[in-house]
Amino acid sequence: MYNPKEAAEDSHALHLAILFFVASAVAISIYFHHDSGLKYWLLKGFGETTPGKVLVIINDTPDGDKAWAHYRSNYRNTFKNFKSWHDERIVVEINPTNAPAQTLDFRIKPGEIIRETDGAVNVTYLPLNPKIAYPTRSLDRFSLDSQILFWSLVAGAVLLFLALRSARKWARFRARLRQY
Repeated sequence: MYNPKEAAEDSHALHLAILFFVASAVAISIYFHHDSGLKYWLLKGFGETTPGKVLVIINDTPDGDKAWAHYRSNYRNTFKNFKSWHDERIVVEINPTNAPAQTLDFRIKPGEIIRETDGAVNVTYLPLNPKIAYPTRSLDRFSLDSQILFWSLVAGAVLLFLALRSARKWARFRARLRQY
């Protein structure tokens, strides 16, 4: 038997289904950009800058079978930062205020650190946890991730509001349908 209100109920279900798929895309975006976006926000907002001394510059681009093992060691980082596996690594020692000396490892683009600077590089670190740090000159590489994260969070809040409103509308519709 045909229910005349069936099209209206399908419309409510369709809105929730569309919101679910859009929310899935937003969740994936947040997942891929949360680490670097949060690092950028923390270091820009609360970070302090200190001079660091470059101890070692390592060019560890793997070849052949070692490359595939290297790529498989961290799937998420490989997928997100595929180009960074061809970068150089630098080991930097910093002396943060009110904390012991830290030795940090950073991936950088080849030639990004000028080798003629007698091994000095400025590093921005978080005073509460000096292990959260990045070279000051390269910190702007994360600005796009922070903007994507911000707008993904805004979109997530809007989607949550719309989903709650749609679910309430559908629940009221079902309650009125039972009384009909």
